[in-house]
Amino acid sequence: MKKLTLAVTILGLAQPSIAFAQVAEKCIQPEQAAALISYILPKAVEAAKSKCEPSLSIDSALMEINSERLASYQAASEAAWPKAKGAVNIIGGEKLPGDIDDTLLKPLADAIFTGMITEEIKAKDCALIDKIYADLAPMPSSNIASLTVTIIQAATKDDKDANLPICKAPA
Repeated sequence: MKKLTLAVTILGLAQPSIAFAQVAEKCIQPEQAAALISYILPKAVEAAKSKCEPSLSIDSALMEINSERLASYQAASEAAWPKAKGAVNIIGGEKLPGDIDDTLLKPLADAIFTGMITEEIKAKDCALIDKIYADLAPMPSSNIASLTVTIIQAATKDDKDANLPICKAPA
């Protein structure tokens, strides 16, 4: 039964527009969203590296091997998981069993978010992605996450436009 539930969950969460539309009435607290972004960041970098490898030179920032920055993102990712898990549960909504264990939830979240990110990256965008990655080098994961949340909040006119439904900050 657990395997069937997991399979249904994967299929349901793999449809981001459906998953996000169904949580429109719920929102993710800004600190949960920042934790989710910190959690996803090293997976996003790895997805971009994989997708952009054919179109970037080996000396580009994104193609750096054994990067200290990526290692710091990975450490921050693990530390962010407890708060990020709350955001994953909100996004997953009723599709996630209430008692799902981290040993199942983390790989599920990793696969879904990595797949979504990989699908969105186009070869024509790799040079820009590399430039942004290089420009953000001095910033720790927490600052990148905070900046991303602020940009999402500023760009969202109303809750219906949100791809990631972040709660509005109190006025």
